[in-house]
Amino acid sequence: MNVMFVCTGNTCRSPMAVSLFTKRLNQEGRTDIQCRSAGLAANEGEGASWNAVKVCKEMGIDLTYHVAHKLRGGDFMSTDVFIVMEQVHKDILVEAGVNPGLVYILGGGIPDPYGKDLETFVQCRDQIISSLDDLEDFLDNRAEEVYRQMGRN
Repeated sequence: MNVMFVCTGNTCRSPMAVSLFTKRLNQEGRTDIQCRSAGLAANEGEGASWNAVKVCKEMGIDLTYHVAHKLRGGDFMSTDVFIVMEQVHKDILVEAGVNPGLVYILGGGIPDPYGKDLETFVQCRDQIISSLDDLEDFLDNRAEEVYRQMGRN
């Protein structure tokens, strides 16, 4: 399954979420889920926020490699499920034609820490981490059900 984590600028939330979730999948030995991230209004080539780099480093994750990617048409064709950070992100994707059942709002919504202090980034990271069980359940159950209803396996 190909999963795309989506936020606004692809410098804070979605890079943290994709890295934290990928680390979890690797620890579980799962290879059935491939993850990427993008932003709806990303500045292509921009690096991750320094506060995002710092709070992920505490978890053994190196975000210094991250380069922002703007969501493009080809991404829609290669993505099975979109994981978004806010309702507005879901609304935009559904308006663009994505099946609403294949757009998941992580944690019920993850506030944007962009431009805020380190403690706000810690809170954001911890909220993402606390949302990963529900995300994995969604990917293992609900997304598969939506694909069955669509006639895809």
